[in-house]
Amino acid sequence: MRRFLLLVLVLLTFLFASGCTTTTHHMLSPVVLDPEMSLDEKLSSYSIPKVSITFPKVYYDGLAWRDRVMELIEGAEDYLITSAFLASSSEDLQPLYEALARKAESGVRVYFVVDGIGPFDMTETRFHLIPLKFLRESGVHLLEFNPISSARLVSLFHLLDRDHRKYLIVDGKYLAMGGMNLNYISIGANDDNLQRDSMYEFFSPDLCSLLLDAFVPWWNEQSWEEIRREDFFVDASATSGMKTYDAWYVDQHPGLDKVSALFGSMLAEAQHEVKVLPFLPFMDTNMIDAFRTASDRGVNVQMIIPFDKRVTNRKGIEYMVKNLRKMQIDLRIEKESAESQRLLHEKLMIVDDRYVVFGSTNMNFRSFNLAYETSLVIDSEELAREVEKHFDELYKKTVPITEAMAEAWQTFANWPRFAVGFFGG
Repeated sequence: MRRFLLLVLVLLTFLFASGCTTTTHHMLSPVVLDPEMSLDEKLSSYSIPKVSITFPKVYYDGLAWRDRVMELIEGAEDYLITSAFLASSSEDLQPLYEALARKAESGVRVYFVVDGIGPFDMTETRFHLIPLKFLRESGVHLLEFNPISSARLVSLFHLLDRDHRKYLIVDGKYLAMGGMNLNYISIGANDDNLQRDSMYEFFSPDLCSLLLDAFVPWWNEQSWEEIRREDFFVDASATSGMKTYDAWYVDQHPGLDKVSALFGSMLAEAQHEVKVLPFLPFMDTNMIDAFRTASDRGVNVQMIIPFDKRVTNRKGIEYMVKNLRKMQIDLRIEKESAESQRLLHEKLMIVDDRYVVFGSTNMNFRSFNLAYETSLVIDSEELAREVEKHFDELYKKTVPITEAMAEAWQTFANWPRFAVGFFGG
């Protein structure tokens, strides 16, 4: 079965590549590179809205985030909306999903979006995977996006479109987004299988409203069950008296230019330093050139590639490294160790000790072109200092990627893994 899926994906890769268009050229567009335009003006020109948010609490531990999700579920009074790329129950997660079911049975409206790629999860989760269809019995509104099936093969290229977003809204008050899925390796494992990742929780009526404005029509397009925006109240007074920060939010759909414009603008905004956790950095020429342009201006760019114990992903990234070195940045890779056996799944960019960019978006062609994604930029020196400490601790456990390493890794045997990762990673 795995060989069949791999063959199908490679075939789709070649078919797609023959007529492929990319949005990543926006990373180098005249607007993005215009030194006379402010960051706000650039993002506004791409219809990327500015919002106000409170200072976020950052969770780096999946088990701690699971406990917090349980608290938020138990506290929900009106509605709860969550989107998770990979979500499944397991023995460890049974209390969480039972809590969701209880809330739905009590009358709280629970909307749960999961991507249809979940049954093909090849991580350790596959040994702990309980599908979520049982939630419907309790009244949870469960939507599986674009499920993989033989009947859908006629859609060809649209099979590559996935919903990669990870966010949570509770009663229009609590909001969280980041990189954690709701499955075993993200929030359930108690050993080396627990991934290293992050979720950010904050208050923001502005952002809740934006998310709901996008969610309701999207849900109505994907589901037979129609919902109304006016049925989801947002407490506009939730941040009254609280200190807030400027932020910009991207809700990316496949084929749109927003993610490319956002990251291109952040690189163009940088004056002295950029720090990046890209996760799967399968980049095309435009993305590489955008980083090199920042480096050529004298910006110190540090990028950490995670050590990935999954051989296919690791070998695919190793093949890519020779091209990534063309960015002329401080390109590092985690040392293989007991700690790095826990995959670093986090997506993060820090610009000039001021801007923090996070969300579901990987720094790769797939996230920029073929997926629904979220990204948020927060303008906060205080938050930047906090997450920089986290980045710097990771940096200490890396080694530079040398030309010799890159040459040795770019082999013909690794190319198929790179091809699959470029479009499917």
